[in-house]
Amino acid sequence: MQMEAEIPYGLQPGQVFQVQTPQGFVPVQVPMGARPGEKVRFAMPMANTAAEPVLLGRVGPQAYQAGYQGPARPYRYDPKTVQAESLPLLAGMPGDKAEMKVNEIHKGGELAMQWPPFPGRRRCQDAFWILPFVVVVIAVVAAAAIYSQEVSKELSADVKAVKNGQEIRLMASAGAVGGAASLLAALGYVILARAAPACVVWTSLIFGPTVMIIAGLGLLGVNTLAGVIFILVGCLSLSCVFCCYRPFIPFMIKLVETVSSVIKTNPMTILVSFLGSLMGIAWTMACGVASAGVYVKYKNSLADASRGQQYALYFAAAFIFLWGAQVASNVTHVTYCGVFGRWYHKVEPSTALRKSLLVALTTSFGSICFGALLVAAVRALEALLSRARAQAQEEGNAVCCVLLLVLQCVVQCIGDILEYFSEWAYVQCAVRGVSFMDAARITYAMMTCSNVEYILQDLLVNSVVSLGAFLCALVGGGAGAGAGFAFGPDNGTTAIAGAIIGFLAGLMCGGSAASIISSGTKTILACWAEDPEPLRQSHPEIHQEFESRILSRMADW
Repeated sequence: MQMEAEIPYGLQPGQVFQVQTPQGFVPVQVPMGARPGEKVRFAMPMANTAAEPVLLGRVGPQAYQAGYQGPARPYRYDPKTVQAESLPLLAGMPGDKAEMKVNEIHKGGELAMQWPPFPGRRRCQDAFWILPFVVVVIAVVAAAAIYSQEVSKELSADVKAVKNGQEIRLMASAGAVGGAASLLAALGYVILARAAPACVVWTSLIFGPTVMIIAGLGLLGVNTLAGVIFILVGCLSLSCVFCCYRPFIPFMIKLVETVSSVIKTNPMTILVSFLGSLMGIAWTMACGVASAGVYVKYKNSLADASRGQQYALYFAAAFIFLWGAQVASNVTHVTYCGVFGRWYHKVEPSTALRKSLLVALTTSFGSICFGALLVAAVRALEALLSRARAQAQEEGNAVCCVLLLVLQCVVQCIGDILEYFSEWAYVQCAVRGVSFMDAARITYAMMTCSNVEYILQDLLVNSVVSLGAFLCALVGGGAGAGAGFAFGPDNGTTAIAGAIIGFLAGLMCGGSAASIISSGTKTILACWAEDPEPLRQSHPEIHQEFESRILSRMADW
């Protein structure tokens, strides 16, 4: 059977691209003399018609065929032609709203055909947003360099200031020790996840409730009511783990094992988490020094500024910090997604890490900056509302406090949704090299038409990632406190500062390291939503888990 496909942008004669057909992906070579945008004809492989019709998508433990839930009801749909009545996610929506959703799905399906996975050449997407980000980075680094000297001069003005300056240096040293310890803990957590995934999953679920119970027992002698509340909450959380989460734990262990197998194949991926942690710590220090320096130099002007001006400065400072932190985190995320995407599609396995990191720092860097800007703007607004609410509470303005609280909750929900979808969109940026908005459309189309939301309901990835961040934070805080006691005076101020700095550094390092698991899981699911065949061949047990969970939920639809 002959079919036509449009040659994607950036390909040259002789290069090969993948075309999605009803029988799966088919490699097509660009003919000599052909140009991007032109049509090329190719032969689609014939389907295997010898097998009997398959219900519910499976025959035995290994065979696979796009299946049916009841007569003529497939659980996968072509995003270019799907209709609203076929999708459970759109069930119950008003007709006009469902039609809008279907139109977006059709656009996403067409974009997926236009931009195949891992093209030979990539365009630099969303490049406009690189320039303002670079300008912001240069401005922050320059401000940190300039105003740090101003702070140093002021601290050297008198004896007391010199003493304070010495304490600050000791605090910074203790914090540096805590940060280094948290980096080592982050690397250790990734290695542990690779060696003992079952241990990591179980520990991530029972660690938090166990800590709450222990803390409650410790509080009984100080505050009986608080201790009892902690113990009850911890016991209820443990009950949820063993009664509610238990059916999902083997599934999560299999996923972590699969992700770990990819990490074993690409062990240098761990260094990317190290790089991301260093980037996050460096940006935090630069923003902190710049903010402190600006405050020291212009503290009189800031004190005389109106509340609106103070709010504007607070929003700008929060936005700048969050934008840089988001970019640092998403560079590592896109790199991980590229590594796992190449593993899934069996593309360039020997250079997967190098090419994935190169994509994250070049052609997809604009998309990273744009997506990070959107999230940072919402999160900065959330921080501003929190500050305004705190001031209203101090002034006793109950009505304003309630209104700001409601508004803060709404903004927080918007930020959570935006951050969640951006993480999935970055998978397509890494795999296809599309812009951020096109990646969001493709992601929505593929995930909706394959009913992946039924799988997402059973995932416990956030618990695993949170455990990694929290454990690294504890190690960093403990090391910082110990260094503070060793370096500083006996008043404990240096130890407290070292513990705080080490704890915050640990949260960043642990989150960056543990995000390998989250990024790997999202990439595998996103790729499987588009084409399940590669996973069925390499890891049939994971494929069957995905399939069975979708089919079991669709049985009730």
